[in-house]
Amino acid sequence: MAETLNTRVTRLEGLVEVLAEKQAKLDDVLVLLTEAQIRTEQRFQEAELQFQKVQEQFQDVAQRFRETDERFRQTDVRIENLVSALGEMLRKPNGRA
Repeated sequence: MAETLNTRVTRLEGLVEVLAEKQAKLDDVLVLLTEAQIRTEQRFQEAELQFQKVQEQFQDVAQRFRETDERFRQTDVRIENLVSALGEMLRKPNGRA
């Protein structure tokens, strides 16, 4: 027996309602995903800023190490000169120049 027009319309209305509910759920999920993506992007930007700060700090530390190394070299030269001068003084009679 063929469906009556009224039965078909009622069935179609039910299907449209189900589709509308599913569409609303999909819209909600899309909103959540979009918000999550925005938050993720913000976190990546914050992380990038932190990495840049850490990189700058590493560069500062590296510069300080270079400066400290240079000071140690200068100190070594001064100590060598002092030891050499003391050796010369001790080799000369009466410890006088």
